[in-house]
Amino acid sequence: MNSLKSAAARTSGYSFYHRLFFLYALNLVDWLCTEALLASGRFYEANPLMNPVLRSLPSTLLIKVLLPLGLVFLCAFVFKISRIEESRFANALLNIGIVVYSLVNLWHIVNFLLLFSAK
Repeated sequence: MNSLKSAAARTSGYSFYHRLFFLYALNLVDWLCTEALLASGRFYEANPLMNPVLRSLPSTLLIKVLLPLGLVFLCAFVFKISRIEESRFANALLNIGIVVYSLVNLWHIVNFLLLFSAK
């Protein structure tokens, strides 16, 4: 086994980079689902900080696509150059982010079910 893999990656099977990409993908799914639900006219953005952002496509792309992508690359770069085998703090933050975004996306699924089952 590669000695650069963290202990968390060896036990879970997913590297820091895989989980970082997964978190970014969950972010994109959240954005797309939010846009679809808002377009239905039956839902509203619950996050007051995102309300003004979602009104403009350039700001939405910046906040929901480009900025997180830049952070993903920055985190991956810092992780790579630090040569730390395992950072419990970074892994905990990453896992918390994945759980939170998974719950948000689960909520979107519930809302889609409500939308399509409404008469």
